[in-house]
Amino acid sequence: MEKALGTKRVVLIDTLAVITAVFLAIAIKSLLPADVNVEDFDSRLVNLIGFPAVAILYFIIIYVHCIMVMQYFGKKSNLSKQQIGVRFGSVFAAMYLFGMQEVVVEASPFNEWGLLFMRYQFIIGITDAIPVLLLCLATSYLILNKNNSPEIIDHLKLGDKIKTVSLITVTFFIQRAIGYETGLVNSNAASFPIPTYLWTALFGLVLGLSYVVLYPVFSKTNFSLLQPFQIAVLTIGINWILFNSFIGLIFQDVMGQMLFRTGIDIAVLYATTLCAQLFFYSTDKTNDNRR
Repeated sequence: MEKALGTKRVVLIDTLAVITAVFLAIAIKSLLPADVNVEDFDSRLVNLIGFPAVAILYFIIIYVHCIMVMQYFGKKSNLSKQQIGVRFGSVFAAMYLFGMQEVVVEASPFNEWGLLFMRYQFIIGITDAIPVLLLCLATSYLILNKNNSPEIIDHLKLGDKIKTVSLITVTFFIQRAIGYETGLVNSNAASFPIPTYLWTALFGLVLGLSYVVLYPVFSKTNFSLLQPFQIAVLTIGINWILFNSFIGLIFQDVMGQMLFRTGIDIAVLYATTLCAQLFFYSTDKTNDNRR
């Protein structure tokens, strides 16, 4: 039986892990050939403490959230700590990798670079994905006290997974399309419709896959209707909001729009997953969940 770590030791491991992940993320980005034009960043926070400090603060906040939700919910899960680390790490990594591909011309040189910028953004996404994946793998292994079998434990049927991923993809696409066409969500759909809508469909798919990947971690929850809130809002939702808030931290008068659009994203995701929980597999609980 593994001995549970003391609080001070957990805090120390988490602190060192976050610092290492932040250093790794910044170090990898510094190796990229394109320089960041800091003069374009005009937010009050950048003017007050400088862009490097803002970037470090952003990484600290988002990484702390990653390990907090993984460790809090992971301790209650019946999965092995290896599975928990892989599932959370891969979900956050995928969100950063594909989230970086969103077409936002005003905040990027997409209009001049075109496909070259998309390739550059993909590289940037990889530099965001690698540190968070390693962070989750390392802290889950070092902190979580799990003796479970490493075999895969999953309580969703294949048909339910397909329906859930499809529903999330479609609802995300529809709500974003409405936002684009009505002007509620700032976008470049009018100028670059194909890249914009391709990204929207792709990221909806990422959200759907992320939900079903994380679902087994939370399947031990006694009150099943809590699962959509825990996964869609507390885990995916807050992290997605934090990820998008970086633009608001470095550009003036952008934070409101970023919070609004991501808030709608998460509200629709939560409503969709709640419907899936009620109508697709609300009675799928097995005795294995409660062992």
